[in-house]
Amino acid sequence: MGLEEYKQEFDSEIRASVYGTGVSTKAAFLEAASDLLLDHELESEFQITEYEGIGYRQHRLQLDGYVYGELSNSMSLALIDYRHDDSVITATEIETIVKRARFFLEDIDYILNNAEESSPGYGLAFDIKNNAFDIQKYKIYLFTNNQMSSRIKSLDLDYIGDIPIEYHVWDIARLYELSKNSALKEDFEIQFNEFSDKPIPCLSVTSGDDYQGYMACIPGIVLAKLYNKFGAKLLESNVRSFLQIRGKVNKGIRNTIIKEPNKFFAYNNGITCTADSIVINTSGGAPLLESCRNLQIVNGGQTTASLAFALLDKKEKLEENIENIYVPMKISVVTDENSEELVANISKYANSQNKVDESDLSSNHPYHIRIEQLSRTTSAPALNGQQFGTYWYYERARGAYAQETHKATVGSKKTFEAKYPKNQKFDKTELAKLVNIFSGRPYIASAGGQKSFTHFMQEISKAWDRDDKVFHSFYFKQLVCYKIIFKATDNIVKTIHRFDSYKANIVAYTLSKLFDTIDKCYKDKSVDFEYIWQNQRISSAMHSELIKLTKIAHDHLLDENRGKENVTEWAKKVECWVSFKDTSYNLTANFVDELVSKDKIKDKAKNSLRDQVDRTEDAAMIELHKIKFSVWTNLQKWNVVHKVLSPTENDLVNCAIKIYTKGIFPSGKQSMRILKILDRARAEGFPE
Repeated sequence: MGLEEYKQEFDSEIRASVYGTGVSTKAAFLEAASDLLLDHELESEFQITEYEGIGYRQHRLQLDGYVYGELSNSMSLALIDYRHDDSVITATEIETIVKRARFFLEDIDYILNNAEESSPGYGLAFDIKNNAFDIQKYKIYLFTNNQMSSRIKSLDLDYIGDIPIEYHVWDIARLYELSKNSALKEDFEIQFNEFSDKPIPCLSVTSGDDYQGYMACIPGIVLAKLYNKFGAKLLESNVRSFLQIRGKVNKGIRNTIIKEPNKFFAYNNGITCTADSIVINTSGGAPLLESCRNLQIVNGGQTTASLAFALLDKKEKLEENIENIYVPMKISVVTDENSEELVANISKYANSQNKVDESDLSSNHPYHIRIEQLSRTTSAPALNGQQFGTYWYYERARGAYAQETHKATVGSKKTFEAKYPKNQKFDKTELAKLVNIFSGRPYIASAGGQKSFTHFMQEISKAWDRDDKVFHSFYFKQLVCYKIIFKATDNIVKTIHRFDSYKANIVAYTLSKLFDTIDKCYKDKSVDFEYIWQNQRISSAMHSELIKLTKIAHDHLLDENRGKENVTEWAKKVECWVSFKDTSYNLTANFVDELVSKDKIKDKAKNSLRDQVDRTEDAAMIELHKIKFSVWTNLQKWNVVHKVLSPTENDLVNCAIKIYTKGIFPSGKQSMRILKILDRARAEGFPE
């Protein structure tokens, strides 16, 4: 796919998002761009905050989104320049647009005195003015769907007061380059003597054709300064870089920095890194680490960030302490060919201060594979005279939908899009948000896609381990119903009430309140998911109920006595949900009449569960049949030495062997158990 084709596809995706979700064009573009940059340099996605105004010197003010980076103590502001033509954006235009965000920062007092208190711009200005965020750096991002006249990637560093401002420009060509490989990195070289004159001892430990391992001891001051310069770029491969890091471990690290810096080496597990290449200087006798290309901290983000925070802490004045700290550093020099698999395994297996769950590496979690399979096999009813049903496409891996069509002929592309309409596509971040909302966690859904997804995966991993069979076709249909209800509610907020701000938060709180009220007041009743699935829409009674409830949710979020001035930040607080949850609310009679017995829902689920078990057992028997006879005999020989399998498990392996020796095939349940035994043996080191 070339740049022109990518631009057409990108604009098409934006239009589909606007149509499918009801968000503005700017919001859809920012969400798409933000999603791409999450794997590149953002710690979390931008919060949509569309604000325009005039400053006290008649300057134009603009803000389309913001995100505060807890790891880097940076406030990132987003601006969108979305055009409906192919005009080139000039350097002069870029400078004019990015200044609108700078003027926003300069005119905070003016905004607080003149803007509507309900506007997103007012809430953010209030928080910045009152030091709600510990801001050490501002980053202003300009995103445009057209090309720049020259390849400007960033403008000169600027300051507002004593806080630096970085400017970053992402045009469609740069986004295209990034999209070609979601793991694409912009190369950067680290010369360690630029950060400290202290030497870094480094020894070669192991080497091979595609891997070299080194052990080093990096001064804490170097590590802190590296992070404060490069920020999240150092953590692109760190599976935990988007998770909360302000836990007990951080406090322990900080206490060591303050009280016992000379014992930091003894107490800390150190950091695990990868690099494309390194330079070792041996001219002075002892090998010293001189430079590193594309350094990635794949384990040890807490250690790194804690040192960086401590260095920036002006009250404690800890620089001298950090000068006396040394951190163990393991470096793996990897090739392009094996980097993705190797980094994932390092992230999974390396020692760390917090356990890295399998859910952190979640795209390949079996839950998502199951949902993907169900989305390809569960046809929605044919409606409006159509002769075929459509499917709701679950995009487990980013870009999978576009990948299905970009090499296809015009005819096959149309056929695919007719079967899987663009407005019936959803991804794992959206899935997590829906489940959190309908499970009574609107404050988590409001916290942003990454935090919402992290919480969701923690819960879903536990549920999967308890019983994966409950994720069946009826479960998938309920997920789609969530999506249909969400879209209808979003449309009500946008077209009927025409609330200009906080739409996502209003929708989240509305739906959590609706389902919480049903659970409290009508314990044996449920929304009729079967009706919604069969008709692919909500009923008129539910529509009327949502019109009423969205207004109540809006008034709650913007109540002048709310616990936080910034409504976007207030919606992220559990206190916001608790107070709304406790608010008295009565469902209308027409809506209550449409509720169905929970027993009816349970019966549907039971039938679907039986079908799922049958399909799972059938799939297990087919998979078992594909495994070679030698695998089972080798497993038995291996187990004689390693003694991993229990006697019962060994008996089940014998059942697999009998497929070939006696032609006796295990049952479906036995096949499932045998495959799990093989998976466990592989995890314990069975080489096959």
